[in-house]
Amino acid sequence: MTNSKIPLVALRDTVVFPKFVVPLFIGRPKSVVSIEAAFSNDKLVVFVTQKDSAVDNVEPNDLYKFGTVCRIEQMIRLTDGTIKILVDGLYRVIIDEIIDDDEMMVAEVTEVASEQKVVPQELEGLRLAVLSNFKTFFKHDKKFSPDVLDSISSIDDLSKLADTVASYLPLKISERQKILEILSISERLEKIIYLMKEKSELLLVEKKIENRVKKQVEKNQKEYYLNEQLKAIYKELGNAEDVNRETQSLAKQIKKSHMTTEAKEKGLNEIKKLRNMPPLSQEGGIIRNYLDWLINVPWKSSNKESTLQEAEKSLNDTHYGLDKVKERILEYLAVQKRVKKMKGQIMCFVGPPGVGKTSLGKAIAQATNKSFARVALGGVNDEAEIRGHRRTYVGAMPGKIIQAFRKAKTTNPVIMLDEIDKLGSDWRGDPASALLEVLDPEQNSSFTDHYLEVSYDISGAMFITTANSLDIPHALLDRMEIINLSGYTEEEKLNIAKIHIIPKQLKLNGLKSEEIEITEKAIMQIIQKYTLESGVRNLERKISKICRKVVRRLETSTEGKAPIIVDENNLSEFLGIEKYTQLKSGDKPRCGVVTGLAWTEAGGDVLEIEALPIPGTGNTITTGKLGEVMQESIKAAYSYVKSQAVNLKINPEDFAKTDIHVHVPEGAVPKDGPSAGITICTAIVSALTKKTVKSDIAMTGEITLVGKVLAIGGLKEKLLAARRSGVKKVFIPQDNEKDISELPQVIKDNIEIKCVKHISEVLNEVFG
Repeated sequence: MTNSKIPLVALRDTVVFPKFVVPLFIGRPKSVVSIEAAFSNDKLVVFVTQKDSAVDNVEPNDLYKFGTVCRIEQMIRLTDGTIKILVDGLYRVIIDEIIDDDEMMVAEVTEVASEQKVVPQELEGLRLAVLSNFKTFFKHDKKFSPDVLDSISSIDDLSKLADTVASYLPLKISERQKILEILSISERLEKIIYLMKEKSELLLVEKKIENRVKKQVEKNQKEYYLNEQLKAIYKELGNAEDVNRETQSLAKQIKKSHMTTEAKEKGLNEIKKLRNMPPLSQEGGIIRNYLDWLINVPWKSSNKESTLQEAEKSLNDTHYGLDKVKERILEYLAVQKRVKKMKGQIMCFVGPPGVGKTSLGKAIAQATNKSFARVALGGVNDEAEIRGHRRTYVGAMPGKIIQAFRKAKTTNPVIMLDEIDKLGSDWRGDPASALLEVLDPEQNSSFTDHYLEVSYDISGAMFITTANSLDIPHALLDRMEIINLSGYTEEEKLNIAKIHIIPKQLKLNGLKSEEIEITEKAIMQIIQKYTLESGVRNLERKISKICRKVVRRLETSTEGKAPIIVDENNLSEFLGIEKYTQLKSGDKPRCGVVTGLAWTEAGGDVLEIEALPIPGTGNTITTGKLGEVMQESIKAAYSYVKSQAVNLKINPEDFAKTDIHVHVPEGAVPKDGPSAGITICTAIVSALTKKTVKSDIAMTGEITLVGKVLAIGGLKEKLLAARRSGVKKVFIPQDNEKDISELPQVIKDNIEIKCVKHISEVLNEVFG
């Protein structure tokens, strides 16, 4: 249907939908004239929305092509010249032509009806979806009254339902106009559903943001309010002044501590945090503890080095022998006097227990006039013990390295890392790997502890590590200078006892030198028959035991205070029966029993290797808790003997009906290594040929299948054990001849050392 000359009113920010009653305010002159003309005629007017609401003088091109014809139900003229009207939307129209006569606009329009292109069942589904989504939207948007939901639910006309819902939604003008222009009811409903879902999601996000902001504001307001209350309380109690005095004092200490710029900034930032915290808060206590560590770690103070003469005298006074170690320390001091800043040296003392590794570290610190700190690494299996704990952990504290520096109170102390070969490793990390940075002179100038969280220069320290063996990760071992401390000779032990141990034990037990006398023969008997060790730890215990018994005799004796003499005749009264017996050259030799030499972490040791032929099928039997390498040495030795049966005057047929049982006594003690090869071979030959080997002959060396004798390690410790056991002659590999020059002269004077290249030389020498 076409209507001519229906008055037209342009709307700025509103789209009027059919079948919807809406109030409007009309103020522009042309619009007022159009309303009055319509009201005086048939009360019909067409409302069309402007494309741009900012345009005041509207032209036909500024309007959309779709509008709504409405009936004016009420009209009220206001005092300011505007008109308030209540209109009822009737139907959609397309604007065919707009006539503008400068007073008002009139439009020629064509009514357009809504189209229903789908089946009723689908339309019903769309209706239910619209109602469901509107309910969801209604829950999120609290602007509407409950009556709105009820009125929309009662609408049966789907076209009216779509237009009514669209009029309630917070849509843009362009979105409203687009809905007005959709003639298909199903498409219009689908568009409404899409827009409702979109707006619901936006409302939900908006609500979440609003709640989050509200909570944050409430939290900030609460914290501010509580902090102000606390400040007022502390002020009344006088604690506020205490906090200010504390933070000011900490700031002064940080500035005076000569710490690095990085550490100073870190400390001052922590003070700022502390200043804004309640004095009794847990976090405040953590910060105070951190600042205490940061300030009290030494940043600049250092010890003055002693002269070379003073250092040499100090080392000689505290330790007997150990010439190579003393020489290395003096070299270090000599170089340091020429170089202003010398990177910390890392020395590793390797040797059996009781030879003075730990006490030597203290002596070095005393000789160099430096502070000393000892770090026990035995059993440490947590990386945090080295690098420290993060401050997030309860009870966190710096690692042992930083603790050692604080204890030493200087930046160039002597730090002893004791028992580095006893480090553990588990799920908490690998402490040996954490030590790589500590013991690397190229990296430790910027060591970072997890607790301090700032770089700390530890390169000025002299690190000394100790170990009983070289069972240390290769990467860690590569960073250290290995210095071997071998066991002492009997003469060295005698001198150590006379010069150091006896005076020390007399003082500890309250004895005077005129009250006791321990003869040299008694000391030597203690060394040979009561201790039999590489070091002097047990020797000191035995002398201490003698001193205690002497003190008791003196305190309970009714006779005079005459000196008590301890000699070889009455030694058993103080120490009991002899614990060890030495081999003697006169001992009767036995077939298949040969003396071998072994190395252990406790020093050298002597062991007898026994071989026994028994009826069998040509196999070897091994007992004595032997390791895989040692068992292979037995097989290699037996194969060599088989191959040389004719030369050794052994019937080759005997091997097929004879088993060889090789046993190493003290079966509970694990034994391994290749250095018993020539000893095993000699024992097998002795057992098969029924020839004996003297008990004062010992040997060590690895054997190959062709009888070649290969080099071994721990020669000095093995020869010291041989001398302690009364051995007179020792066979060693020719490749170890170079090591003889480093042996103590007393060993070379008392033991005949024979170097051999081939096992045949040993067999010829022993059996003739």
